[in-house]
Amino acid sequence: QNLVLIGQAELKLRIILEQATKQASRLQSRSKIRLTMPSSTTLLRKAVRRPGRYYYFSTSRIIVCGVSVMILTSMYLSLSNYNPGILLESAATIKHDFGTLREGFIETWLHNGNNNSAVACTFEPVDVTGDGADEWFRTIKPDLTPNFSLTSAWLKTEASSAMRALDEIPQMYESEFNMGGKIDHLEKSYYDQAYLGKEASLSLWDMNVLAEMLEKASKRQPMKYENDGLKIHDGADKYKSYIEGRRGIVIGSEDPWVEAILLHHGAAKLLTVEFGKIVSEIPQIETMVPKEFTEKFLNNKIQQFDFGVTFSSLEHDGLGRYGDVINPIGDLQSMAKLLSVIKPGGLMFVAVPTGDGYDGLVWNAHRIYGKQRLPKLFAGWKLIDVIGQGSPPKGKFKQHLWVLQNPNGCKVGN
Repeated sequence: QNLVLIGQAELKLRIILEQATKQASRLQSRSKIRLTMPSSTTLLRKAVRRPGRYYYFSTSRIIVCGVSVMILTSMYLSLSNYNPGILLESAATIKHDFGTLREGFIETWLHNGNNNSAVACTFEPVDVTGDGADEWFRTIKPDLTPNFSLTSAWLKTEASSAMRALDEIPQMYESEFNMGGKIDHLEKSYYDQAYLGKEASLSLWDMNVLAEMLEKASKRQPMKYENDGLKIHDGADKYKSYIEGRRGIVIGSEDPWVEAILLHHGAAKLLTVEFGKIVSEIPQIETMVPKEFTEKFLNNKIQQFDFGVTFSSLEHDGLGRYGDVINPIGDLQSMAKLLSVIKPGGLMFVAVPTGDGYDGLVWNAHRIYGKQRLPKLFAGWKLIDVIGQGSPPKGKFKQHLWVLQNPNGCKVGN
C-alpha cells in the first residue's frame, strides 16, 4: 500500500548524484575509501523490492532505515550539502499528506463521460479569430491528454528545495528543458529568490490592502503587468456567468490584485495558492501554500472550483528560482492538476509569456510559450478564447489571457 514517490525523489537524487560524483572522485584519490556511485535506476529497482524503507548513503556503506513511507533519495553525507533532517521530515509529511492516495485514485476523478457520474456541460464557442489574431494562435490545439499520469502530477513535490537556485541547467536535464532541441530561444537571467514555505513579500492581506486595490479595479487602473493585467477585466466581462456569485481559485499571487479584480466582478469566494505564506484577514479570500492545498484537496477537504485564474505564475514552475525543486515539466504538471480542481465545464484563465509563436527558456527566470509547449501546457483542456490577441515585436513577449474549459467529467456528446 505504500507509494513509491519517484517523481519527487528521483529529481533530487539525480542532481545530488551529479554533484557528488565529482567530489567523490577527488576524495577517493586521497583516501582508501572506495566509493560506489549507483545510478538512480539501480536505486529505484532496489527500493521497489524493499517497500516500506528508504535508502541513504554514507561515504563507506549503504544504511537502510525502516520507515512506514518509502522515499527514495541518495546522499553522501560528508560530500553534499543536503540536510538529512529535511529527509526525515519529508518522510513523516508524506505519510500524512498522501496516506489515503492509491495508484489510479486521481485517474478515477477524471471521468471519460461513459459513466453515471458524468455531468451535462455547456461548452462555449471557440473564439480565437478576432481582430489582430495571428496565424499561430489559430493553430494551437491542446494535446488530448498530458503525456504523464495525473497521479504522478499530484505526487509532484511541493516541498522547498534543499539546494540554492542553480545558475546552470543540470546536464542530465538539458534535453528535457529544451524539449529535445525544439526550444527556439535559450538565454540566461539568473535569480535566487527562494521563499517557498517562507513568508510572502506581502504576508498580511487585510481590508485596507483590499480596499486600495478594489478602488483601482473599479477604475480599471493597471496594478501589475501594465495593460496585460487588465485583460482579466475583459475575461471577467465576457464570461461573467462563470465568475459572478461563484467560487474561484487563484494560482500564484503575491498581493491580491487578481483577487480584487475578481471580487469587483462579483466572485463570491476565492482561494489563493501561493509559494509564500500569507495571512488573509479578508473574509472572501482564503490563502494556502501548495503543500497545504494538495493535502487538503486529496483528503476531500476542499471541493472543486467553478473557475480558476493564474497570471504570470506557471512559467516559473520547476526552474528553482523561488526555492522549488528543479522539474522540467513542473509547469505542465501543475496545469494538469487543475483538471481535477476545476469543475467539469468550468473555466480556467491562464496568462503566461507568449511571443510570436516561438518557444523560449530564460534560465532560471521563466519560460516563453509558443507552438511547441502551449499544446502541452493546455493538454486535456478545451481552448475557447484568447484575450489580447496579436503578437509583440519579434524577440519580445506579452502575457495573453487564454481561456480554457474543462471537458473532463462531462458527458460524451456535450
